[in-house]
Amino acid sequence: MSSPDTSSPAAALPLISVIVRSMDRPSLAAALASIAAQDASPVEVVLVNALGPAHGPVPTAAGAHPLHRIDAGRPLPRSAAANAGLDAAQGRWVIFLDDDDVYLPGHLSRLAAALAARPAAVAAYADVDYGRDGADGWVSEHVFAADFDPLRLRFENFLPLHAVLVDRGSEARRACRFDESLDLFEDWDWWLQLARLGPFVRVPGISARYVAAAAGGSGVFVDNGSAARARERLLLKWLYLDAPGDRLALMRALQAEYRAAHQAADQLALARQTAQNLRDMLAAREREIGDALAQIESLHAVIAARDHEIRESATQIDDLHAVIAAREREISDSRAYGDGLRQVLAARDEEIVNLRDALSRRPPP
Repeated sequence: MSSPDTSSPAAALPLISVIVRSMDRPSLAAALASIAAQDASPVEVVLVNALGPAHGPVPTAAGAHPLHRIDAGRPLPRSAAANAGLDAAQGRWVIFLDDDDVYLPGHLSRLAAALAARPAAVAAYADVDYGRDGADGWVSEHVFAADFDPLRLRFENFLPLHAVLVDRGSEARRACRFDESLDLFEDWDWWLQLARLGPFVRVPGISARYVAAAAGGSGVFVDNGSAARARERLLLKWLYLDAPGDRLALMRALQAEYRAAHQAADQLALARQTAQNLRDMLAAREREIGDALAQIESLHAVIAARDHEIRESATQIDDLHAVIAAREREISDSRAYGDGLRQVLAARDEEIVNLRDALSRRPPP
């Protein structure tokens, strides 16, 4: 594949081929609309008919981007459809979009800028929001947003297919194909092939959506029988392909993870014991507080009884004051009565004196 002409700004970036494996789902229109909304240029759409003759018509463009339909005349399995798209793609840079997922605006231009800035990179990838459309709009269930780790990729796929823009500018990269013996995880296998050839560059920020299946299943998140068997087949394939250095790196990573897991388990056990100790201390404090509250309640009862006694004593004192006041009034009245009697006696004494004087002055008979 020849290098792009960089003599003009319009030709500064390679052609991007967007490969759509289509089963003619109702969601295909939304997937194509999300490509049409991309501002990257130049872009072509390679739509691979994976359904077969029953597939309906498709447009000849997605917005300003031309669309080329590839028909094999028969249904195509996932890996075969992906390889058919790679074979038909004219662009040096390729990216996939299945017909039930969507790009968000700016997805392709962000990835293209990252690849242009890192010529040695094999691929650039963005963060992807996994979820489903709900009654009130998009419902997010998980976000794929991890830095690139080739060792992690050996045992776990953390890159949704439509997150990654791949630079196929070398013969070795173009030789990387989808393994048509795999019914699942064919994209994971492709990443493992490409990761041997150079780094992947992460472009942080969500710019695509991974739409969950109606039944809620995805090979990324489930381990049912078929998914488990496909995962085992892929891991065994790469185990046999490992170079000694690859296995050594995996063993070192496993050792580090094992040690970290045991250290985390020890720390968790210590944290749980500390938490239990704190709960015991809290329970003891609560019992002490309960006892103190009971004592306070008893004191309140004693104080209330004393208050009642004081109120009764005050009432008795008031009654005594009233009795004393009555007695004082009686004494005062008695004194006044005595004074009146003394005055009467004095008047009688005076009358007697006057009578005696009168008798004494009377002449004898």
